[in-house]
Amino acid sequence: MPALKDKAAKAAEKTAKKAGAGVRKAAEKKKEEAAAAAETIRDQVAAEKIEAKKSVRSAGRKVKEAVKKAAAPAAEKIDEIKLAGEIEAGKAKARNTRKKAETKEKLEDVKKTVRTPARKHAAAKLNINIQSQMGGTITPEEIAARVPKEATDVYVKVEENKIYWVSPQNVGSIDIWE
Repeated sequence: MPALKDKAAKAAEKTAKKAGAGVRKAAEKKKEEAAAAAETIRDQVAAEKIEAKKSVRSAGRKVKEAVKKAAAPAAEKIDEIKLAGEIEAGKAKARNTRKKAETKEKLEDVKKTVRTPARKHAAAKLNINIQSQMGGTITPEEIAARVPKEATDVYVKVEENKIYWVSPQNVGSIDIWE
């Protein structure tokens, strides 16, 4: 008898497994159908949202166009006024820039004049030529070119044919004519 019970239990277990498998398949099928229905509903909702956005945007464009048409003459006047203001601002800026440049030039001229003593101004306007008894000639510019740049004082002795110079660190002399 125990073998009979085992067979009955096995048969019952087999039947239960088949029934469970059928229930599982049915549940999976229902689950898939529900997922497909949910996907369809999501697609429909998304499509409706898109259509709603399109409608709102279209209405917004129509309103903008209507406002533009109504405000076009006023906008043109505003643009003309802005343009005139910008032109005037540009003119004023150019005028100020020009005046600043002129003032800067004048200031530089004044600084240069203040730095240069009056007698140097007078001497700068003269054409000075230093001449020896033998007929050699030299200009102050040539003398300045021959002495070192750091020289502060220069003494020209034509009778000795020498240019003597003094700088803060050194002294020296060179021949005028060779």
